Amino acid sequence: MNFVELNRICRIQKKFIKLFCFLILAVTPASFAADKERLDIRPYEAADSCNSDIPQIRVTVNGVSSGGMLSVELYHDSENFLNKKGRTKRIRVPAVEEQHVVCLNLDKSGIYAVAVYHDVDGNRKLNKKWNMMPDEPFGLSNNPELRLGFPAFGDAAFATGDLGADITINLQRR
Repeated sequence: MNFVELNRICRIQKKFIKLFCFLILAVTPASFAADKERLDIRPYEAADSCNSDIPQIRVTVNGVSSGGMLSVELYHDSENFLNKKGRTKRIRVPAVEEQHVVCLNLDKSGIYAVAVYHDVDGNRKLNKKWNMMPDEPFGLSNNPELRLGFPAFGDAAFATGDLGADITINLQRR
């Protein structure tokens, strides 16, 4: 039920329900705005439009739940894998409970790796446990298992062709 439908229903209800509806309607738009503001997804972090006719990496992400944001990061540098210095691009989208497809345009073909995490609290960081392992759902291209440390670039790396690549990442919860 959206805001307009709720407003219509409230207008036709009896007086005691109208007061309840007034309170809901007064709070609802503010909470929607607060959620959107809280996510802080910036324009340069927007996903590219998916198009299989141009060089792109098309990432399908499984295992996402609602709330927060999904962060998809593209890496090209094996020496700086999972570090800011090695990141080519980062995309952030609101997380909803469904399969996500996020597309990243490529300047050139090559060897890349993708890291994805569900930033559940929307704080723009991957929360980590005491042992530095992810405390939020996380996954890498090629879906290597996370064990006592993060996999190496070679475990997550894949080659792109003239039209990029289609990959699937299954989020892991630890």
